[in-house]
Amino acid sequence: MKLLLLALVAIAFNAEAQPAATASCTAGPYKLKLPKSYKALRGIGTLRRERVQNAGDGMEERELRFNGLELVVLARAGKSDYAVQKAIVTTANWRIAGPLRVGTAARIALKGLKPGALPADGELEFSGGEDSIRVNLARGRVLDFEYTCSGS
Repeated sequence: MKLLLLALVAIAFNAEAQPAATASCTAGPYKLKLPKSYKALRGIGTLRRERVQNAGDGMEERELRFNGLELVVLARAGKSDYAVQKAIVTTANWRIAGPLRVGTAARIALKGLKPGALPADGELEFSGGEDSIRVNLARGRVLDFEYTCSGS
């Protein structure tokens, strides 16, 4: 009987000891789920504004604004691939970040990142290798969130 009890306790501790997901723009459950090509990216919603600036070395920094979503990407002029630099989500319409979604209860949306104590209101930041996610909370729910990406 003691052996069975010890086995159950060991199983319970192993279930709790799973590592937290890391904040990443390109990997894991919280990665950004965006189209592969820049042309498809422009078509994910009603584009409100597009600003293109020269970033040097043949690269362009492109800012795309949709209702409730702002993206800053780096792309080569005339090429279809891009790298996300920043993504800001302010409305619940966008399901591009796995379980992280505006309006969702923070304890559910951030469960995989295993935060310590969750404040009802305030700002939390999760850092991964080179990427980070900043989440604003209000009344225990996700108000908005911002990804800052390394661009690789």
